Amino acid sequence: MSRSSGPLPKITAHSTSIICQDTNLQGDITINEGVVVHPKTSILAIGGPIIIGKNCIIEEGAMIINRNAESLRIGEYNQFMVGCRIEANSIGNWNTFQPRSTVSNGIKINDHCTFSAGTITTPSLTISGETEIENLPSYTTIFGSKSERRTWDGTNQVAEQNLREKHIEYLREIIPKYNRLRVIT
Repeated sequence: MSRSSGPLPKITAHSTSIICQDTNLQGDITINEGVVVHPKTSILAIGGPIIIGKNCIIEEGAMIINRNAESLRIGEYNQFMVGCRIEANSIGNWNTFQPRSTVSNGIKINDHCTFSAGTITTPSLTISGETEIENLPSYTTIFGSKSERRTWDGTNQVAEQNLREKHIEYLREIIPKYNRLRVIT
């Protein structure tokens, strides 16, 4: 059972995805093949729908929220670690959101970005003091107590991708052994 108290979620999930029973799913959510959703996660499509690409990992306590009327499209092979809170406008492929990282609304994330533990990412202000949707370039790393930014040169990218694929494989094997799974009809 879901812990949601709002309208019934309209959940579509691929048969190879693994969704633990103890999750909070609200709104129109599409979960593609191979996605692993740990217990105690929240995926809230409050405004528009959320579409999660294949082979993403969403760990305990992670929150993915879409307050916008437009769809929140999440690419493939993203990892949302424990306790992160993501409200971005769109997310590309192969991004890592480390524990307790926060990404606010108003940011479009491209590919291979890393948000270090505890960082807070908000859109930059314009000269007029207004916020506009910021397009975060591929290979951006957000780090440190001041959430500084730099770009990564892609070194060891293939090794990281192979490790992520093995991680997903392991989770697909181990999670059903120790958790009740949610049945999507």
